[in-house]
Amino acid sequence: MKGKIVIADASTLIGLLRIGQLLLLKKLFEEIIIPRGVYDEIVVERKEGSDIFKKSTHLIVKDVEDRVSTDFLMSSFGRGEAEVLALAKEKKADLILLDEKRARKTARRAGFKVMGVLGILVISKNKGFIFSVKPFIEELNKQGFRLSEKVIKRTLKEARE
Repeated sequence: MKGKIVIADASTLIGLLRIGQLLLLKKLFEEIIIPRGVYDEIVVERKEGSDIFKKSTHLIVKDVEDRVSTDFLMSSFGRGEAEVLALAKEKKADLILLDEKRARKTARRAGFKVMGVLGILVISKNKGFIFSVKPFIEELNKQGFRLSEKVIKRTLKEARE
C-alpha cells in the first residue's frame, strides 16, 4: 500500500494511539494526510499524543481548499469528517481511514475505499506486524472505542482468530 494517497480521520488515529499501535500506519503507508480540522481535534482540543503528531514525518497536515464542500458536508458531519471527505475528493485519495459509520457510508457512496482501525489491525496481522488482533480489540473496548459484537465477530473471522 506504499505510494497510495491516504487521508485519515481522528477516530482511527486516536484508536491506534490509545492501543499503542499508531506506528502501524508508518509500516503500511508512506504518508498519511490529515486535514487541519482533524489535527486540531486531536492535538489542540484533545491534546492526545500531541508530541507524536508534531514530530511525525509521515503524518502530513493539509488544509482543505474547497471550503464550500466542507461547509456543505458540515451540515451532516463534524468538521473532521467533513474535511476528510472534501480533502479525499481534492487529492483523489486511494483510501480513507474512517471509523464513523455514516461518514464511511457516504465515502463509499462517493466511490472511495474506506478502512477503519480494525481493518488496519487485520492487514497488520496479515503482514506479520502484529501477532493477533483480538488483544487490541479488547484494549479498544477498554479505551471506550465503540465496537458492535457483529463487527468484532466479523473482524476476528477475517483475521482467522
